[in-house]
Amino acid sequence: MLAAGYLVCIVLQVFFAGLGILVDPDDLRLHRVFANVFEFVPVVMFLLSFAGPIRGSLRWWPLALFALTAMQHITIQNVTGSLRALHAVDALLLFGLSVHLTRRSWPWLLGTNRAGKTSASESGDMKG
Repeated sequence: MLAAGYLVCIVLQVFFAGLGILVDPDDLRLHRVFANVFEFVPVVMFLLSFAGPIRGSLRWWPLALFALTAMQHITIQNVTGSLRALHAVDALLLFGLSVHLTRRSWPWLLGTNRAGKTSASESGDMKG
């Protein structure tokens, strides 16, 4: 559920950036402020994975999300020149990884794999 929420936040971030670039530069404030609202969600996802049966790569991908989120701050605050454009590339990586995590966690959340069987016994990402 958190992965899907994070994905929605990424889409909203792109929308807010578009508002600031294409409509009114003052709207970039929304983009800057909203990032701080959800930036630690991947850390929460990672920590919660230890409370449940999640293991394997599904447990560790949220740390990659957090690293990419940190790169967003670095590329906009500490990088100069053309390299600042990596901010947009990193956003694409955040979107792609968020989609991947959402798709991977959905069957786990529902308790089924793609064939409709329970995933607890068949998935490498859950304890058997």
